[in-house]
Amino acid sequence: MRPGGGAQALTTSRTAAAGEPEEEQASLFAAPAVPVPEPAPSDPGRDTAARASGLRTTAGFAVVDELPVASVRLVGVLPHLDRPFEYAVTPDTAAAAAGMRVRVRFSGRDTEGIVLGRHEHASTDRALAPLHRLVSEDVVVPPPMMRVVEEVAARCAGTVGDVLRLALPPRHARAEKSDRAAAEKDAAQEVDPPETESPDSAAVEPSVDAEDATVPADAPPEPRPGDRYPGLGALLSRAGSATGPVPRATITLDSADPWTTVTADALADLGPEQGALVIAPDRRDVDRLSRILTERGIGHEILAGTEGPEKRYRTFRRILRGATRIVLGNRSAAFAPVQGLALVICWDEGDDLLEEPRAPYPHVRTVLQCRSHEERCALLFLSASDSVPLRALTDAGYLARLDPVPAPVRTVRPHIVAMDQYLRDREGASGRSRLPQEAMRVIRRGLERGPVLVQVPRSGYVPAIACTFCGTRAQCPHCAAQLSIAGRSGHLHCRVCGRREDGYRCPECDRTQVRAMVIGSTRTAEELHRAFPDSPLRVAGGAHDTLADTEVPSDAIVVATPGAEPVPPERFAAALLLDADAMLGRAAFDADVEAIRRWRNAIALVRTAEDGGEVLIVGTATLPAIRDLVAHRSGAFFDRVLADRQDLDLPPFSRVAEIVGDKDACRLFLESTELPDGTDVFGPVDLEGPDAAGRARAVVRLDPRRSRELADALRGGVSARSARKARGSLRVRLDPPDVF
Repeated sequence: MRPGGGAQALTTSRTAAAGEPEEEQASLFAAPAVPVPEPAPSDPGRDTAARASGLRTTAGFAVVDELPVASVRLVGVLPHLDRPFEYAVTPDTAAAAAGMRVRVRFSGRDTEGIVLGRHEHASTDRALAPLHRLVSEDVVVPPPMMRVVEEVAARCAGTVGDVLRLALPPRHARAEKSDRAAAEKDAAQEVDPPETESPDSAAVEPSVDAEDATVPADAPPEPRPGDRYPGLGALLSRAGSATGPVPRATITLDSADPWTTVTADALADLGPEQGALVIAPDRRDVDRLSRILTERGIGHEILAGTEGPEKRYRTFRRILRGATRIVLGNRSAAFAPVQGLALVICWDEGDDLLEEPRAPYPHVRTVLQCRSHEERCALLFLSASDSVPLRALTDAGYLARLDPVPAPVRTVRPHIVAMDQYLRDREGASGRSRLPQEAMRVIRRGLERGPVLVQVPRSGYVPAIACTFCGTRAQCPHCAAQLSIAGRSGHLHCRVCGRREDGYRCPECDRTQVRAMVIGSTRTAEELHRAFPDSPLRVAGGAHDTLADTEVPSDAIVVATPGAEPVPPERFAAALLLDADAMLGRAAFDADVEAIRRWRNAIALVRTAEDGGEVLIVGTATLPAIRDLVAHRSGAFFDRVLADRQDLDLPPFSRVAEIVGDKDACRLFLESTELPDGTDVFGPVDLEGPDAAGRARAVVRLDPRRSRELADALRGGVSARSARKARGSLRVRLDPPDVF
């Protein structure tokens, strides 16, 4: 079926540009949109009734006379069909307006679409197919949000339809009906408020606590953590301004300043008509902020992807109609339609949970940047550690760096010590072990004041082993996956195919002895339980369940993997960061930056040195990443990282794209796509692994100032490949985090 003459005309022009035969393209629209009965020539009554109701007949169905053509953007179509199509507005869909959901007939199927707008004349003289159905009169994608969606698709070399899938939750009719009834009830209460008490009734004086009575009326307000960052107040004063530059900034918080408290203070300073959006990587982070806002009486909504479809759509519709103006959520809430959006806050931008795993793979940072530009809302990034992309944006002048007022180090962070050569030599043989005596002393001192955190990089028992003689990693001879040890039994087994390997021999030196490369959280907890049998011990992360903040005993040892650490109400008294060298040895070009981010997030959970908090890092103390933890607010490490990446043309000093797919598909894509001049192409090379048979990977790189040219070229190549119906699977991804 064909959607209409306008769509037909646009499709034909694109087909000629792509070199596709017109006969093949026209076959997509061979069937009519609806059965087209021939109108009876002698039926003046119907024509008179149509004219009387403001309608006219076209191709056998009635069409409204006022703005009869609707431009529709379809959701979920092929890349080469990702463009607006024109449809005729019928009496049943006369209420269709920009941003509303509609259903249309496209290529023989019922397809969802978003109305872009209505106009008087079509771009073709052919008959248009009608809008099949108006799904809802809710404007789910206002024009500014549609511009955000289009900009995100252009930056990520994707399609608008794919971005709309990320932005819009599936419609739930029952949730819409119940929320509509709630909205009508609220509106009725505003028109006819409940009766107030008569003037004769006795007035009840508010009670005044004795503690409040001693505070004079002109006393200065109690200092807040956000007050230590003078630029934050200036940013909030400019938030939501319709004129002037849009404020955008980044803050690296000290350990003494919880991000939840700083965020709650900022939200409390907003005006009643100003909206705010807060994005955090993990649902537990959202719940922590939600508890603080609830205690302060600040109304808000949580829009999370973990909720069911009915609850999620009900929350989405409440946000859409402005029932609340403060929204908290994870990655999926980046497109939340907040009314009067004035401030957007993103916590821990470097967390990989903020990277969208679905096409076109946009990072939350990219979405928020587009929203800040289109909706003129202030943008604020909060983190416990510096980030390479944010440092690059700061150096480019896009973000302002807000530093705190200088304060004694003891009052803003715990006492941090690295296991250096002096401490190792002082302990003798114990200083070279994984758990030296100094680590035991830190745990013992911490247990006297509160809970102690022990962070390890991996979960499990012994997740990675190697040959004792030559150091070669032990791999399964059947599927080439890593061998590991699951428990105290000591049997080697494969985590992928499940085979038990009792007769393992190193393929390099033919030896049979193996050693542990990384000790997991389970084995660490077992060792600590033997050393401290009287202390409660909890394990969080990996195969173990998450540990709630309120479930941490005051004298417990918590063994956790990065990102799974709970936050006790009184914070941890001490922290032990184990296997620092193993975390830095991860096979990624940003392993050192990611390790610092994980360590600083754990350090932020420890009390300040003034309150007795201390942190011990067990690793090579001379490594730059570990030295950066000991130094206070030193930018030397990240300056060195940026200089090295600039010399090596690594992101953010280059725009990189990854093409992964079948060998022939990857090769043909690179040959047929006209990449910009100066683009470096690496590969394609065959992928390795049990599931990589017949697949290849290529990387292309270009100067970041020409990033839009690269995105447009890749987007055009994907569209042309879709139009040709090329065989094989292929994935194109811009700026993947694990490209090198």
